[in-house]
Amino acid sequence: MRLHRLTLRNFRGVKDRTVDLPGIGTTVIVGDNEVGKSSLVEAFALVFDFPDDSKSTRIRDIQPVGQDVAPEVTVELTLGGRELTYTKRWLKNRSTELSVVEPDGRRQTFTGREAHNEAERLFAENVDPVLWQTLMVGQGQSLVLPTPADAEPLITAVTAESGTPVDGASMPLVTAVEHEYLRYWTRGGRPTGDFAKSAQHVAAAELAAEQALKAMDEVLTDIRRAERLALDLADLSGRLDEHLESVEGLREKKKATDEILLRRDSIRSRAETARARLENHTRTRLERERLLADVERFTKADAELAERWKHADQTARKAAETVHAAEAALAEVVELRDERRGEVQDVERLVSSLMDRAELGRLLGQQSELVDVRARIAAAGAVLDAISVDDALVNALEDARAKVVEARAALAAGVPEVSVRRLGGEAVELSGTGLDAGGSAKVPSSLGEDGAVELLVSGELVVGVPGAVEVRVRAGGEAATLRAAVDEAVRREKDLLKKARVKDLPAARELLRKGDLASAELQEARRTERSLTAGGDPAERIALLTSRLGFVEGEPVEEPAPKQVADVSVPGQMSLFEQFEPDENAFDFEDLEIPEPMDVGELAVAQRRLENARSGLAEAEALLADAEYAAAQARKAADEDRSEAQQARARAELAGERLAAAVEALEAARELLADDDVEGAEVEATAEVEAVLEELTAVQEQVDAAGADRVAGELADALAVATRLQGERDALRDSLRTTEGRLEQSGRDGLATRRDTADLDLAAIRSEHESLKRRADAARRVYETLGRHRAEAQTKYSEPLQTRIEALGRSVYGPSFRVWLDDDLAVAERELDGARLRVEALSTGAQEQLAIITRLAISHLVSTGEGSVPIIFDDALGWSDKARLRDMGALLGRAGDHGQVIILTCMPDRYEYVPRATYIKLES
Repeated sequence: MRLHRLTLRNFRGVKDRTVDLPGIGTTVIVGDNEVGKSSLVEAFALVFDFPDDSKSTRIRDIQPVGQDVAPEVTVELTLGGRELTYTKRWLKNRSTELSVVEPDGRRQTFTGREAHNEAERLFAENVDPVLWQTLMVGQGQSLVLPTPADAEPLITAVTAESGTPVDGASMPLVTAVEHEYLRYWTRGGRPTGDFAKSAQHVAAAELAAEQALKAMDEVLTDIRRAERLALDLADLSGRLDEHLESVEGLREKKKATDEILLRRDSIRSRAETARARLENHTRTRLERERLLADVERFTKADAELAERWKHADQTARKAAETVHAAEAALAEVVELRDERRGEVQDVERLVSSLMDRAELGRLLGQQSELVDVRARIAAAGAVLDAISVDDALVNALEDARAKVVEARAALAAGVPEVSVRRLGGEAVELSGTGLDAGGSAKVPSSLGEDGAVELLVSGELVVGVPGAVEVRVRAGGEAATLRAAVDEAVRREKDLLKKARVKDLPAARELLRKGDLASAELQEARRTERSLTAGGDPAERIALLTSRLGFVEGEPVEEPAPKQVADVSVPGQMSLFEQFEPDENAFDFEDLEIPEPMDVGELAVAQRRLENARSGLAEAEALLADAEYAAAQARKAADEDRSEAQQARARAELAGERLAAAVEALEAARELLADDDVEGAEVEATAEVEAVLEELTAVQEQVDAAGADRVAGELADALAVATRLQGERDALRDSLRTTEGRLEQSGRDGLATRRDTADLDLAAIRSEHESLKRRADAARRVYETLGRHRAEAQTKYSEPLQTRIEALGRSVYGPSFRVWLDDDLAVAERELDGARLRVEALSTGAQEQLAIITRLAISHLVSTGEGSVPIIFDDALGWSDKARLRDMGALLGRAGDHGQVIILTCMPDRYEYVPRATYIKLES
């Protein structure tokens, strides 16, 4: 079975949604909570389970709350080689439709209950319910491990891989054999009863005989063993040294590749941000296009309806006049028609002239704006040329400022702080070296009355009262180092400020910000300039129009002044933009006489005159034919025309209201962002996404070329091998020491006598034991034969599934991963790195990953043929860390190569590592 398309209408919170699914591969359906992801799976189940007349609570629950609408589901799928389109509507206007296209191209159509029964039959015939429930993980069920022993397609698949299953023996025979077996053996296969005691006596006698015999050969054996152990130890030590060198090489390689992987992760994060920005700009563009289309459509409708109203009103008036003078109007209409033809021609010439004047005025405004834009370009360029700082220099200044603060703080903590206050009338003089009064304050040479000062002494301070006392304060040896650090930090900061040509760090920051504003202004002005000149130079069109209108040359027209550029000033710094004179060669207005600006309503009046004149001409021609009608027919026509005029007026007023609303919405949107900026922002965002993706592709190529994704695994494997070799070496050393110790302590006294006595005792005990052993062995052979046949049957079912689970699991956990299945083919135990645990003892994340791996293994086994079904995961991998998400993502991507994998999630970051995935975004 393969799902191709699902359509939901009025289904819970979903009003109308269609989702197309690839027939093979991994598909990630992304949507926020409550957007209706789980409804897709629920809808597929309900459409086959419940007829359209069902009153079930499950059907009533899918109807949107408070809405009297009919839930409807349409599913398109391939089932048993047939192409099905199945539609069902519940509760209101109930209906069921099924279209079936056979493999040979024949089409069958069913409706109503017949369609439901046929769909139910086809689904039950081609989809095993246990397998379907096993591979469909609902929301909150990702930790449940599947028990697929009753899934017929799976049993068929594992049987095909393992061969024909072997049946066990009948239960009565097994019970009898087991009873006889337990007389001699425990269930674990150990001897019991008299047989166990006899075996113990034999074992004791054999042990005594063996010990006597072995004691004689022990010395020679130990000598040979010691020689072999010494050779093995030397060989293993050499191999260990070589392997440790390869481990160091892998460590260096991993250090080199970690930087590439970090850069790739950073670029991926930037790519997601750029995609989100592009989506926002695309939505803005689509909304602006919709508003523009609405205004255009409503404008056209308004004009058409207004014309209809006008025409209907005039027709009604003329029809009323025709009622009173139908016969006399015929001659007058001929004369009226000729007169209005001349009027139409006159007004057409007037309108053409007015339109030329309007176009001329527009071009002059465009030329003025072009002059203004070029002034902005010059101003922004001058600002950028004058700025002497960049991001690196500001960062260096910030570091220098921090170092000055740190050095002064260290100086204050490491040198003496002396407070001097003048108390009497005697003068107090201050002198010395390495004195700091705080910041940029100067150290006074003397103190006035009631004067006081606090000083940091990094050198020597001399405080004296002339003729009375002199006090010297000297700092320790570390003070000179602290003072040098302060001086060096201050010098470094001053050098950077001089290089930046600013007085302090805030001024540098402000200058950098001003440069960013100037750059943005320059780009915007250049885009505007390109837009204004896209249709050619306005001056050529201005010259053509003035020539056509016949204006007098030689009298210059006043050129419009350029707009003033906003002055963004910074205290103590140059203005962001200064006034620049426009380019004198931008446009020459000399030798042109431009008429007075045309009244905006003048052209509209002329156009209305033209419309009236043309309407009058049409009316005159119509009246020429209508005048022949009888007066009674004219009266009837007048009544009908009057009614039509009233209806046309109502429709025209309604169209005007809709147009006004559309224009208001468009203007509100333009206040936020101009039309030209909308498309430009989307283009910039698209370019940004393409650039980031190109950069990501380049970095991924570096990752692949360096094998960075494999280095960590290779290093872990190498370390494991090194640990094993070290353990083997230590074991060899211990064995060699033990053997050498035994050789030093061995002796041979009495060994032959001990051996002869032990052999006689062993012969007597062994004869008695052989009788019991023959009976015990016979019972065990029968018991083990029956048990082996039963175990072979179970093993043949579980082995293919176990092998497939372990193959998939090792791609995630490594080569030490193993599992054991129970009688229901469910995973009972897992082994990793030598630790074997029950599934219940695993962490939540490990249980969830094991459940997904098991379902993928089942899917692989039944991925072809009639038994295959899609795998569906709803909100899975919520318990896995980032490393496991990467491995599980790669596994899900490979699973899509074998069949259809569908993932529903509100957290797409969990599946960013799924290769070749198709993403479907569900909007609310």
